[in-house]
Amino acid sequence: MTDSTPSSTGSTTGSTLRQALVRAYLTIDPRSLGLGRIALALVLLLDLARRIPGLALWYSNDGLLPNHMMLWRPPTQWMFSLFFLASWTDEAALGFVVCGFVYLALLIGWRTRLFQVLALIALWSLHSRVTFVENGGDWMLGELTLWTAFLPLGRRFSVDAVLAARRRAAPPAASDADADGPVISVAVLALLVQLAVSYLFNALHKGGPTWREGSAVHMVLHQDRMVTAFGVWMRPHMTPLLSRALSYGSLVMEGLLPPLILSPWRQRFTRRLAIAFMLALHIGLQMFINVGVFSWAMIAYAPFLLTPADWQALSARRRLAKLGGRLSARAQALVVRIGRACRPSSALSTLSALAPPAAPKIPAVQQLRRLLTLAREGAAALMLVVLLTELFIGNPLLSTKVRLWQPGWVKALVAYPRLIQAWTMFAPDAPTVDETVVVDAVTADGRHVDPYSDRAGRYANPGSDRIPARLDNDSFFFNYSARIPFNSQYWGALQEWILAYPNRTGRAEDRIVHFDASIVEDDSPPLGQTQPSKVRARVFLSWPRH
Repeated sequence: MTDSTPSSTGSTTGSTLRQALVRAYLTIDPRSLGLGRIALALVLLLDLARRIPGLALWYSNDGLLPNHMMLWRPPTQWMFSLFFLASWTDEAALGFVVCGFVYLALLIGWRTRLFQVLALIALWSLHSRVTFVENGGDWMLGELTLWTAFLPLGRRFSVDAVLAARRRAAPPAASDADADGPVISVAVLALLVQLAVSYLFNALHKGGPTWREGSAVHMVLHQDRMVTAFGVWMRPHMTPLLSRALSYGSLVMEGLLPPLILSPWRQRFTRRLAIAFMLALHIGLQMFINVGVFSWAMIAYAPFLLTPADWQALSARRRLAKLGGRLSARAQALVVRIGRACRPSSALSTLSALAPPAAPKIPAVQQLRRLLTLAREGAAALMLVVLLTELFIGNPLLSTKVRLWQPGWVKALVAYPRLIQAWTMFAPDAPTVDETVVVDAVTADGRHVDPYSDRAGRYANPGSDRIPARLDNDSFFFNYSARIPFNSQYWGALQEWILAYPNRTGRAEDRIVHFDASIVEDDSPPLGQTQPSKVRARVFLSWPRH
């Protein structure tokens, strides 16, 4: 039977389609993984650094979220954090140092596989300890760290890659000429799906009046708790036309990103356009408002969208060819000889001694590697299924239409890594009400102080009759302020922290004899106006209790 028979033709077509799908959704260039590792590690370090100023406040028993309270009244049933072992600030600080070392090792790509797993544990520990003040940026960063834990991030641009080249008795430049083959993994598909659904459902949920009339960006700029200095400067310049253009533009980009990310056709073009949209969206968002690590976490996904064609365009060989081939083959050979001559007594020789020797290529070792690969891919596939089921459980758009039941072990696999798929940021509407928390405390010598505002933002005692422009709260404080009035189980810790005010100031006359904690709100101005209205305050906690 010749190749032109129907069965042969169908088999060939099926094989071609399968190969095309594998290339489109399961394959990634190792250089993209290497650059993605660097971006991920930098964002992890940024996330760690932004938590340092609130180390005592959020990670010790002297703060607003003592560990015994979080364990006794957990925000979610399943939490894992090594920081629950730390009660005091210096203990938590030691944990931060360990996390920093892990992230730095991941950044340079030393023992990358090990530190990918340790980075995931470090991130879970940092985030789960303060789940009460987390946001979507924490989720996206955790999910990126989770999916990339299944991928070989250390093949390129890493200490591990340099050491591997030296073990092959060739300098790094020579080994780079023979680039590693593409990586094929279920985790690549999971990462693409994760990124696409986050944009898809954020766009689909934005159906409220502020998005339909184009006032969303204007409203966001009047969130004094999170607006940046640039955002405050932009307020008088944010005309109705400009607000509509930015609001509709962000909606269009969010809506186009999922098909651009998942398109199997012309990926060089669609992925580049997706990266451009992501940079425009999140750099613009970060300029206007402080949303914690969200924008940087989303940007850290971008390197994983780079295709082999992008790397070919950026390669030194292509640049040198365009310049007329200034480096001849003889010069390249000379570089190789110099590299081999300089091999002994270098800093890399020391690192080489730390690296594990190459495994002998014997059948037993090869079989073990196959089993480990199967286990890794199976675990990635399982977590991808968990992600898809959570879309139908935790996403408001789908949970109202499709009823699914999750067994307890699936719920745990969602909760522990924070694989939450709600995606309702500024949806269905941008916030039209601004809010903050103030404390009117009376000291032993009759003064009125606000221990909370003094620590939370730029105003030591703003009072309850207004919300000042640009409170300059970080994401932890504005999330805490939005949630604490409605979670009475955590009021005891807030009360103890307020009453400990003289311990922090070191002044006996700062002893608190009475306080009222209030939530203050105002209505953001309509499109075309700049002044908020209808300021109101409601006391939610008093001491001594009336």
